[in-house]
Amino acid sequence: MALYNKAGEILDKLEAQKGTIRSLCLADDVADKKRTYALVCESLKYKEVLQLIIKQAGLLEAEKSKKLKKGVANVLVYDLLFGRGIQTGGGYKEIITKHRTRLQAELAKIKIKRKVRDNKDLIPAHIRDAVVLPRWVRVNTLVSSVKKVLDRFEKLGYRIDTETPPPELKGLVLQQDKHIPELLALPSSTDLHDNPLLLDGSIIIQDKASCFPAYVLNPPQGAVCIDACAAPGNKTSHLSAIMRNTGKIYAFDMDKRRLGILQRLTKRAGCKNIDPTLGNFLETSGSDPRFKNVEYILLDPSCSGSGIVGRMDHLLEGIPAEENDSENPSTTPSTTESRITSLATFQLSALLHALTFPSLKKVVYSTCSKHREENEEVVRAVLEQQSDFVLAKGVFEGWETRGWTQEDPLGEG
Repeated sequence: MALYNKAGEILDKLEAQKGTIRSLCLADDVADKKRTYALVCESLKYKEVLQLIIKQAGLLEAEKSKKLKKGVANVLVYDLLFGRGIQTGGGYKEIITKHRTRLQAELAKIKIKRKVRDNKDLIPAHIRDAVVLPRWVRVNTLVSSVKKVLDRFEKLGYRIDTETPPPELKGLVLQQDKHIPELLALPSSTDLHDNPLLLDGSIIIQDKASCFPAYVLNPPQGAVCIDACAAPGNKTSHLSAIMRNTGKIYAFDMDKRRLGILQRLTKRAGCKNIDPTLGNFLETSGSDPRFKNVEYILLDPSCSGSGIVGRMDHLLEGIPAEENDSENPSTTPSTTESRITSLATFQLSALLHALTFPSLKKVVYSTCSKHREENEEVVRAVLEQQSDFVLAKGVFEGWETRGWTQEDPLGEG
């Protein structure tokens, strides 16, 4: 019963916008993460038809005295009609067995009405046809190497695929990214929570977009850097790996709890050159002796989060996700004009402040927003207000430029 209770609880939390599929299924209180994740995802695929069957069969009303919750009812009916059958004894099996005939009859009616034979044809088209993002992992070069990690994956039964587009990877395959050499793509359904390479720190789960900022900043060994909005620390540990644990990285965050998470995660990653700094980056000064030699700054500030696309977002259509996997807790997919304006004002002030450090050579500004106000307009304003720094071009050979550039001031090319 524990599996159904936990999976049902997660479905209820997703409906109430209290988390993401990944964060809820991999939480510490989830005993069987792999089966729970599978049951939640499969139930979400059939969510629309499950709710219709449950309503037409009157299941919740009939079992009101036993306080059968909506989420639990969904996973139970999924397993009865589309899954492996009810995998538990006790009360839940008794409830579903009692209603089996009516539930099966309602399913049959729906299939006749929709003129389908295969249950999979009942899954909405936006889910069946969705382009699912791959599972990205970054090789932690402080602990291992790309070659060693690839060899270990092969010993676990994986095959290296060099031809298939990453979103289409299936089975035990993986692929080295063409832009970031230490980044690997695996099939979206890959479960890594108990993978030995993850447990010993050889790989870190990190999306490709999240790897770009540190890779582009590319500080040399021995450099002094600032990660201005650092927690929970994936980008910080990436910087540390690029610098091979030399020099120093001042990792700022204003939240003590999140800074604690950064300390824990970067320690597990083997980072030894990070100085966790509780405080507001905007209140620092380039004249401070600690920061007078800072040459590289990574600035990934709070943003609207409008550009975040989760690997399983297609399963949550109609459920606005208030939580996401971004590095900043203030990031939400809000698109209100006033919020975007407020965020852009903060982003501009943070970027201008970064450029005041006397020894600065390079700053990377990144957001997970698709709004021009938080991206091109911030960069345009910064370039107009100072003349010491210019916009870098040609960072990735063959990479398609998007948005506004200095040669295309109207952003039409």
